[in-house]
Amino acid sequence: MGLNGTPPILKIERFKYIIILNKITMTKLQALRHEAVRKILGKVEIETIIKKIEGRRLKQTERNYLHRSIRPKLIAAGILAQENILNEINKDNREDASAIEYSLSHYGYEMISLKKKKGKIIPIEELMVMILAKFPKARFIEAIPIIIIKNHIDTFKLLELTSSYGVKNKIGYLLETAMMIKPMNYLKDLLLYLYSNKEYEVSFLVEGDYEFLSEESPARVRKWRLLGRFFDEDFANNAKVYL
Repeated sequence: MGLNGTPPILKIERFKYIIILNKITMTKLQALRHEAVRKILGKVEIETIIKKIEGRRLKQTERNYLHRSIRPKLIAAGILAQENILNEINKDNREDASAIEYSLSHYGYEMISLKKKKGKIIPIEELMVMILAKFPKARFIEAIPIIIIKNHIDTFKLLELTSSYGVKNKIGYLLETAMMIKPMNYLKDLLLYLYSNKEYEVSFLVEGDYEFLSEESPARVRKWRLLGRFFDEDFANNAKVYL
């Protein structure tokens, strides 16, 4: 027996149980703090869930959050996960990425790829919008100013697409970037229109941590109500390679 009358074997088992419980709790807390979770759960909702997991007493308003907002969202997320919806919508990503690389090469931006796949050439205006709306990868975004400079852009078609897909600010920023590298008079009116009619909502160029990027995004990026670590000198250096 131990000093308090508890058999040593039971004390060891209880200790092991506490360690396992703490590990499970920490994993859940880490998951709740993931940036992807913040897109479906607000700060107050996350704090309420953490409080509930830790066994702390909830206020009435927090119990209301749990019943009316948090539980329905978690149930919906569970259903989507169970049915593998994310896997279904990601099925064509690899093929689409190959099509983007092939089209970028066609428009003068050769990318390093282990395996080249031929495919249909995506019209340049559609290609730029497709990258920003569906495949916002840094390596693709960095290519856009180069292909703007190297090719003629149908300004009316580009404006129509950017308005339809909600990427006016992103196209405006990259159009401005291209024109800083090489002035193009025929694009001035489009750039002025995009700047004068910016979308109100702040959005990511590439997904990241909102709080960090709110402070660390360059001023010209934020001017277009965007967040992202894209720098003018990097675009300029890229132009030296491709132009």
